[in-house]
Amino acid sequence: MNIEIRKVAESNVHELQKIGADSYLPHYSHLWKPNGIEWYMNRCFGDESLQKEFSDSNIEYYIIENESENIGMMKLVLKKPLPNSEIENALYLEKIYFVKEWTGKGVGRKLIDFALKRAAELKRDCVWLMAMDTSEKPIEAYKKAGFTISSYTKLGEEFELMKEEFRGMVVMKNWLVLLCQIKPN
Repeated sequence: MNIEIRKVAESNVHELQKIGADSYLPHYSHLWKPNGIEWYMNRCFGDESLQKEFSDSNIEYYIIENESENIGMMKLVLKKPLPNSEIENALYLEKIYFVKEWTGKGVGRKLIDFALKRAAELKRDCVWLMAMDTSEKPIEAYKKAGFTISSYTKLGEEFELMKEEFRGMVVMKNWLVLLCQIKPN
């Protein structure tokens, strides 16, 4: 395994769109009512949406490669307040998607570590993310990576095309101060 994390430039938008579809659709198509998956893919990976996001210096996209093969993608929002808290100086880990055959092989942990380091570089107080409250394996993986549950929420009416039973979300945070603890020699 030779994992590389590469920042995506706007000139690579079609590559991002392809790995976005290849990694999202096999895992999550079952979450959606008719026409929902098309709405979501356009919302996240449509030309207009991505053009707007690439012009926003607060958003970074990364493609994950193994041996020059794209196996996943990640989206970071460099500064976004933690919901239901007074924490303003936080990095939001908005998306981590992998192609199915790479799930459970430790790549997610490498990306979480990358996001934590990126947040430390930016002097953020914490990293936060949201996961579906029905996603037991990812939630456990985030806990192993040092995340704790901060709050619970539900996706709003904007996500009306998502099946109701999948709209519950858990908000998880990881305090960066834990990365700075001095360990004795």
